[in-house]
Amino acid sequence: MTPQTLFVMTVAVSLLAGISSPALAVAFALYPIWLPEIFPRTTEVVFYGASLIVATGTLLASAIPAAVAERMGAGPEAAMRVWLVAAALLTGLGILARF
Repeated sequence: MTPQTLFVMTVAVSLLAGISSPALAVAFALYPIWLPEIFPRTTEVVFYGASLIVATGTLLASAIPAAVAERMGAGPEAAMRVWLVAAALLTGLGILARF
């Protein structure tokens, strides 16, 4: 697989984490801090924003092992595989925590 395909898969897994993570409740509760005044304070808007925050956090947190792997000599494709696995692990842990 190409690194671009692996990146798209990593983003998709991170978006799944944004919907299913227990951190979503925390981001949802803190909406007065991060939601600008120009947006309506409806449940849908707050949920969408909180989901994007958690998904972005998952994407960034799962990039750390990939950066370490690339620094240790892994090629771009191997680093992208590490990134995908790390994102899948975080997503899986979030899904398991819901049950």
